[in-house]
Amino acid sequence: MRASTETVRLLTEYYAAMEANRPRDFGSYYAENMTLTFGNSPEIQGRENVVSAFCDVLDKVASLGHELVNAWEEDGVVFFESIGRWTLHGGTVIEIKAASKITIVDGKFVDQRIYVDNAPVFEALEQASA
Repeated sequence: MRASTETVRLLTEYYAAMEANRPRDFGSYYAENMTLTFGNSPEIQGRENVVSAFCDVLDKVASLGHELVNAWEEDGVVFFESIGRWTLHGGTVIEIKAASKITIVDGKFVDQRIYVDNAPVFEALEQASA
């Protein structure tokens, strides 16, 4: 079923906090025992470790915005497509399509899985630092 207006609002507010690089705010969406699996990378466990992992990446760019394309939900599981807009410090913008699954319990993310290939962003960052 299509995601509710409330769920779309929650995702929009979450990604606004991420785009502003406000770890305290985007971390407030995570349960203490949250897990994050990013592509083929090992699972990250615990809110503070997840926040740290996102901060490591966000601190390398000017911003990372997300446009929700489609969102569906059922029984606390939200699946959505998005376009990530990475703005590099030099002003270059790189758009990358992604799909994510978030499990929400009592209003908090308990598991997040992100399926994306961010290689173009990391290549651009590497070139910029060379």
